[in-house]
Amino acid sequence: MGFARTVVTTPEHHDEMIAFTSQIAHVLACSYVLSPLAPSHAGYSAGSYRDVSRVARINADMWADLFIDNKEALVKEIDDLVSNLMQFKYNIVNEDSPALKDLMNRANKIKEEIG
Repeated sequence: MGFARTVVTTPEHHDEMIAFTSQIAHVLACSYVLSPLAPSHAGYSAGSYRDVSRVARINADMWADLFIDNKEALVKEIDDLVSNLMQFKYNIVNEDSPALKDLMNRANKIKEEIG
């Protein structure tokens, strides 16, 4: 079939990985562009806005069904994302620069290790 790599997995693990690698990105992008500031981004944004918002261009009919079909795994990913966002929020509100740096350094290390 021409695939460079195949993975043998269980249906449950497949669903978890699809929730993480694909579906949560669409949820995040759609949530991001729902900001009241999104329509005014021109002149202020560059690569970061483009990178985060790209997958908000979505076929809503198809993705709504996919989200619901994989709701258990996707809701867990949403909970994890919200928890991470809340850690950032807490540390920003409390002006805890060392804790913010720790979160970002941990994320950077993971990204460097896994690509």
